[in-house]
Amino acid sequence: MAMKKSPHKRKRKSILYKIFGVILILTLSTLLFVFALWGLIIGKPNQTYAHLHLMITVIILIIAGSIVASFIIKKILKPLSILNEAVEKVGKGNLDQTIQIKSYDELGMLADAFNQMTSDLKKMMQARDQLLLDVSHELRTPITRAKLALEMMPDSPRRESLAGDLKEMETMITEILESERLKNGAITPNFVIVKLEELLQKLMENYQREKSRIILLPVASNLTVNVDEALIMTVLRNLIDNSLKYSSIESKPIEIRVILHDQDITIQIEDYGKGIPEDKLPYVFEPFYRVDQSRSRLTGGYGLGLHLCKRIMDLHKAEIKLENKTNSYGLLATLTFKSF
Repeated sequence: MAMKKSPHKRKRKSILYKIFGVILILTLSTLLFVFALWGLIIGKPNQTYAHLHLMITVIILIIAGSIVASFIIKKILKPLSILNEAVEKVGKGNLDQTIQIKSYDELGMLADAFNQMTSDLKKMMQARDQLLLDVSHELRTPITRAKLALEMMPDSPRRESLAGDLKEMETMITEILESERLKNGAITPNFVIVKLEELLQKLMENYQREKSRIILLPVASNLTVNVDEALIMTVLRNLIDNSLKYSSIESKPIEIRVILHDQDITIQIEDYGKGIPEDKLPYVFEPFYRVDQSRSRLTGGYGLGLHLCKRIMDLHKAEIKLENKTNSYGLLATLTFKSF
């Protein structure tokens, strides 16, 4: 079976020829108009009507030619708008974009290059993900052995420090594996109708020690959402932990509120910390991205928590959004669900 040639291997038909043809049509139409007008000016008086009729005919032809030319140019340049839409989707992380190649001019070659780029990017991302999974699985065994050896060590600051390091490594590995399981559809969510009031009350039981730093505003008892309770609890805990981490003890308490708007239910977590620089907000859901590039132990984490939250919300076909507050310091995290 003959293999399909790519645009760069076929005889290229330059787009310039197409545009030149359109310009030629307009030029000829204009020349006809000029000649007709010239004949009207220098013509004899008894031929004025004939020249006027000719001029009107030529004007109609020019208008028709302009309409046809604009239609042709729009058709020629249509692949650019398709390419622009595909580039925007790729910029948002959707690499499953392929542009159908219908011409073999410069635009066809550009589409072919775009398709090759997205294919290469997907392969690179898959290789990266597979490497992370392989490394994460391989690290579990030595970490388990290290934990057993740690149990035999006497209590000391050194033992406590090592235990903290191992816990951090376990947390990172768990988040990597959970993120990949969500991405590959290995996790089947258990969707149930949950009362938000009960869900948030259960959440607050995890923060008894931080009771003075968190305020849960009253929630209507009739508000329900269709979610996997365990996964959504993971999202809420992650957001609250981040708010506690980046808010000082002296700042105002974190506020959790629920808002019903039309058919949407929004959970807002508002803190009064230092917020996130505006230029870094678009990247906070990327894996391993951290606002604090120093990766200090004081701020903790590996840039996987918010990425995991985004995957969970996508699984629920719900929205997660982070934004700096405009009138004061702090960050506003918003989770939006469809009500049931």
